[in-house]
Amino acid sequence: MYPSDHASFATDRILLTRITGPESSRAQQLHEVGVLRRLDRGPPDRPNSAHLAAAGDQVDTAAAFAIEAAGSGDLLGVSGFGAIDRHEKRATFAPIWSIGRLDEAVLVSHVAHLMTRYAFEVLVVERAEVHLDWRRRHMLDLYANLGFRREGRLRAYFAADEGPPADAAVLSVVRSEWPSVVRRQRGVLAGETWRDRLPSDRPP
Repeated sequence: MYPSDHASFATDRILLTRITGPESSRAQQLHEVGVLRRLDRGPPDRPNSAHLAAAGDQVDTAAAFAIEAAGSGDLLGVSGFGAIDRHEKRATFAPIWSIGRLDEAVLVSHVAHLMTRYAFEVLVVERAEVHLDWRRRHMLDLYANLGFRREGRLRAYFAADEGPPADAAVLSVVRSEWPSVVRRQRGVLAGETWRDRLPSDRPP
């Protein structure tokens, strides 16, 4: 289902590596890390146990990826696909969880670019979508700047430990838009002050 020669995707800052099971070295590291912070949810933004995220108890993933620093291999977080519908050719991004070793905007921009590439180039879907906390306006703007279209609002989508549930914004990219979106994403990443070159297309 997931070709072994596409086990990871990378930019020159971020590497995504598939977590294939609880015995993998990255899964073990995630179990040992203290906390992960979920980036796509608004307050209350409490830390969550990393081992729960890795095990899928808090992050429901159809395909999980460790987020690593491309140069050092340091673990930065975890993400994946919450759902992959092969029949409908649709992939839904799982949350991005961060250990806090990289600026949030940098991390999200790189991970969103690589996850979108993986969806269209490896999974060969027709649609990739993400659900974000409606209150996190800067996060919505970040994804919109990466070419995702805002489609609507899901009421009471995210449960909360305290207080009312949060609404979710639905954003997506479809295959017909992908050629222009990927150029836009590369331009966004290349234009940031921390960049000195385009994301690499080196094979994993």
